[in-house]
Amino acid sequence: MSKIEKLISKIFNGSSISYDDAERILLYLNFDLDVTGSHHIFRKRNYSKTVSLKRRPQLLAYQIKDLKQVLLDHNYEK
Repeated sequence: MSKIEKLISKIFNGSSISYDDAERILLYLNFDLDVTGSHHIFRKRNYSKTVSLKRRPQLLAYQIKDLKQVLLDHNYEK
């Protein structure tokens, strides 16, 4: 199992992850990163949703929920 697969598994298991791990996953999914002040905005061409994260040691619950939805939209399953 690759490191990305392990991170994705952590998300679906309800474990918390760091901003760095979330960024790694989103960049792996070919999202582009735009930094505006303290917010890091991830966008992807032909994908309607954007993901906004603030750099912190652990993501907040709503950010993990958003990341889960992105993974589901990209055909990753629980």
